[in-house]
Amino acid sequence: MTFRRKITDFIQAIMMRNSFTADLIMKVSYRHHSGHKLNLENPKTWSEKLIWLNKYWQPELKSIGADKYAARDYIKSKGLDDILLDLYGVWDDADKIDFEALPQRFVMKCNHGCGYNIIVEDKSKLDVKKSVKQLKEWMKVDWGAKTPERHYHFIKPMIICEQFLPVKDYRDVKDYKVHCFNGEPKFIGVCYDRDIVTRHSKGAIYSTDWKRLFLLKDDDPNDDGNVEKPEALEKILYVAKKLSEGIPYVRVDLYAVGERVFFGELTFSPDGNVLDREYTYETTVEMGKYIDLPEKISRKW
Repeated sequence: MTFRRKITDFIQAIMMRNSFTADLIMKVSYRHHSGHKLNLENPKTWSEKLIWLNKYWQPELKSIGADKYAARDYIKSKGLDDILLDLYGVWDDADKIDFEALPQRFVMKCNHGCGYNIIVEDKSKLDVKKSVKQLKEWMKVDWGAKTPERHYHFIKPMIICEQFLPVKDYRDVKDYKVHCFNGEPKFIGVCYDRDIVTRHSKGAIYSTDWKRLFLLKDDDPNDDGNVEKPEALEKILYVAKKLSEGIPYVRVDLYAVGERVFFGELTFSPDGNVLDREYTYETTVEMGKYIDLPEKISRKW
């Protein structure tokens, strides 16, 4: 991490931990992307309600679910052990990792933020020194203090190593992002043809009965491209419903290989809570109707 990046992160953390500046940042961001004034007194849109939840609803479950290690116990408590990928190791220090003992293919990740993944298809090509340096940098970051995703602040940073998905090529991986409102799946975003280096992928949105939806600002209704309905769609929806029970909103990210379903992560605040970056305003209004705001729960920083 560069010195400039460290200074930027430090300033961001100060601003996000201060109630006045954090509110100001969200007001400006929401106005910029939606063209509307943020209303937290009477929130109506999907984005407004997610911003409200970030500010006023911080139960322990939110941090447990977002924690890529602790979430495993939450999944087991739901009787869904079969969707967990094998766990090869857990460490609090990157220097403790014995790379020689790991299999040829694996995924290394930090549990306390977003995008902290090292995907290894062939260990013989892995730059171990570079990977350890990257993991150490990630472990120092308080993701919840510098972003509008406060629940990450309460997660103890750890490094975990999991099984590589049982696919021949990483581009074969399909990531099903099930948007759930009060325990009910409403639609599914699917990412596919993902590049292992850039992580860029193609994407489309489908209803729960697998009809193509056009909810994004850049969607082309004339695009006749189609993603085949997954064999495991019924299981995907069952798992998403179980994991989202009692939660106003969460995106349940799952992988499917044939009839098998594997857990990815639980996402409580996609796009930093401002969905207007990608979705049409009409979509954010419609999805906002499905979120019933709970009683406020606060946690001390």
